Amino acid sequence: DNYYPTMSFSELEAMRPDIDKIADPDNCLLFMWVVSPELDRCIEVGKAWGFEYITVAFVWYKERANSGNYTMSSCELCLLFKKGKIPPDRVRNPGQKQFISEPVSIHSRKPACTRERIEGMYPVSKKIELFARQKVPGWDCWGNEV
Repeated sequence: DNYYPTMSFSELEAMRPDIDKIADPDNCLLFMWVVSPELDRCIEVGKAWGFEYITVAFVWYKERANSGNYTMSSCELCLLFKKGKIPPDRVRNPGQKQFISEPVSIHSRKPACTRERIEGMYPVSKKIELFARQKVPGWDCWGNEV
């Protein structure tokens, strides 16, 4: 709440009707950035939206450490969920690596190379970024900052 308004997990889960309107019911992927302390709750949000959790798509090493309760927090995870089947335009073995090492920029802005990697894996699929902080060519962007 220090940087922008946030939503509770209940409010996020209640977005299911809106997600259903934009997500292909037959072959859709969801890449979701999560905070580690709330990993289980974030997976529940993906499931509440009708997606099945698959794997960790990306691990972003922020090139700095924040103090944490147990270890110094320096990574953020992007989880991968699917609804139906994998989109048919998938590039097999696209060479996209899971690990991203990029410095932090403004608060909560994710590395642009993440979008580029997704585009490399799924060059034709429609793409939307929820809670976007900027407009990106080739993507629909939804959020209170765009």
